Amino acid sequence: MEGPATIDEIKESLTGTTSAIMAQVKILLEQGLIEQEEDEYRLTSVGRIIMKKIRPLIKTLNVFEENKDYWDTRDLSSIPEFLLDRIGDLGELMIYEPDLNHLFEPPKELLTSLKNTRNASTFYSYFCPSCPNNYSELAKKEVHYDLVLTRPVYERLRDEYKEQHDAMMESRNSNIYICNDETIKLGALSITDDLMLIAFFNKEGVFDHKKVISFEKSAREWGKDLFLYYKENSEKVK
Repeated sequence: MEGPATIDEIKESLTGTTSAIMAQVKILLEQGLIEQEEDEYRLTSVGRIIMKKIRPLIKTLNVFEENKDYWDTRDLSSIPEFLLDRIGDLGELMIYEPDLNHLFEPPKELLTSLKNTRNASTFYSYFCPSCPNNYSELAKKEVHYDLVLTRPVYERLRDEYKEQHDAMMESRNSNIYICNDETIKLGALSITDDLMLIAFFNKEGVFDHKKVISFEKSAREWGKDLFLYYKENSEKVK
């Protein structure tokens, strides 16, 4: 899909001997999926059409297989069908699992990203202790962000962290929304200029603090679409 390649170039991107790779190349040639020109191999028109259909499946399998134990325990019912179909967009990701000393702290990758971002979109269905300070600081820096909270989380922010809440409300670039859907089974979602973080409940309905982090552009676009889905079902605080 990225262009013609020699056997040596193909071998660099795969694990296997030259003879094993050549055996597969021969099959692809016989099936009319690739063609040879001198020492390079390229997709045929039919091969390109088929690859466009297969590529999303490969991306999805890569996401699930690399962290199978994690995905086997997640409740994904919070993700709408059209985004489940694109979950391969998460690409290369890491699973963050904090130790007991940092259980209620956001990953350092997120904190670093928030310090440098100019835009942020965040959803919480649980109360994050560092959220009031983090997002009031963003408000003071006039970072553009949307923060979607469930009603109980918002009410705690408003009642127990008045100074931080007021700073957010006074900023011209920050917006707070209340999501009234009490059936949501998503723990958290954050998208910054260079990062996407998402946290699911497990299948027992327990939030175990494990989070998925990706720095890929496709993951951020996927996260933005999921955030928009929740934002459209929320009410802006005025």
